[in-house]
Amino acid sequence: MLGHAWKLVTVGMFLLGTGAVLPPSARACVAPNCLRGVRFPLPPDNGNVPTNLPGLVVVPPLLESVDPATVRLLLADGTPVPATVTAGAHSTQVLVPESPLVQGTEYRLEATGVCTFQGNQTATTTFTAGAPATLPTTLGALTAETPSRGRFTVYEDSNCGNTQAEGDSTRLRFTPSPELVPFLPWVSWTVQVDGEPWSYAKHGGVTATGEENSDTRLYEYNRPLLFLYSICEELDPKPPNRGLTPGRHRATLQGTLEHANLTLPALHVDFELTCDQQPVDPEPEEPSPPASSEGCSQTGGSLTALGLLATLSLWRRRGTPAP
Repeated sequence: MLGHAWKLVTVGMFLLGTGAVLPPSARACVAPNCLRGVRFPLPPDNGNVPTNLPGLVVVPPLLESVDPATVRLLLADGTPVPATVTAGAHSTQVLVPESPLVQGTEYRLEATGVCTFQGNQTATTTFTAGAPATLPTTLGALTAETPSRGRFTVYEDSNCGNTQAEGDSTRLRFTPSPELVPFLPWVSWTVQVDGEPWSYAKHGGVTATGEENSDTRLYEYNRPLLFLYSICEELDPKPPNRGLTPGRHRATLQGTLEHANLTLPALHVDFELTCDQQPVDPEPEEPSPPASSEGCSQTGGSLTALGLLATLSLWRRRGTPAP
């Protein structure tokens, strides 16, 4: 069984290397597989899911898909809960209960991942419905740290290569609003800079403290969501993307609560990456030419010569007899 699995991984990596599996825009380091399995974004303890949650999200295995016909919500005893399933962001499926969840009730959510090499795999999880929560109207607050010069890792967009780069960078600091926190597992994120896409994070990609959840992008090597940079010095090998051009920029953070039919106002923050040259010690001043050993010095030389002539003239008068 283990040898068979290795063969599947080998075939997948071969197809990855030949470009037969990944589309040009794919941003992952492995061939399609079910190693990660289906993921269900939920609160850390799988409890306190708001009873008025607009929709439960099912995330497919890496670069794979979920069969929507297999997405089901059940009670603890296996009784089906009436719900519809629709497509969500990032190839997800969203299960929308026909009626609000019942507080204190335990539910089971299940779905099957459609896997290219390893066969379809069904995943399941349980959660408990908590109290209803007011739907959010704001995202929170966004600031940018003071930019600094240093080295950081830059990843390829499609083939997993990475290199060290040196430049200016800043990190966005996000504080979710209290009303958003209960719904964070079902929010997806995008960051734009000057209106152009910078990066994204899937559902559950931001924690209650405003940090990026690295688990949601496991094996994916696109740019971090909240880390912005400009490459100032070329290193070997050359970085695959240049990041931002030096200058002033505006970052925009947008969060979308799946199937909520509401728009949360985006957050904006201005920042500047300068790529200023590093301070250089001033060049030493050229020393003054040395005094010549022949003739008179430049400083006071003319006065010294005139004084000598005046003294000789005075001696000459004294040595001449009176008429």
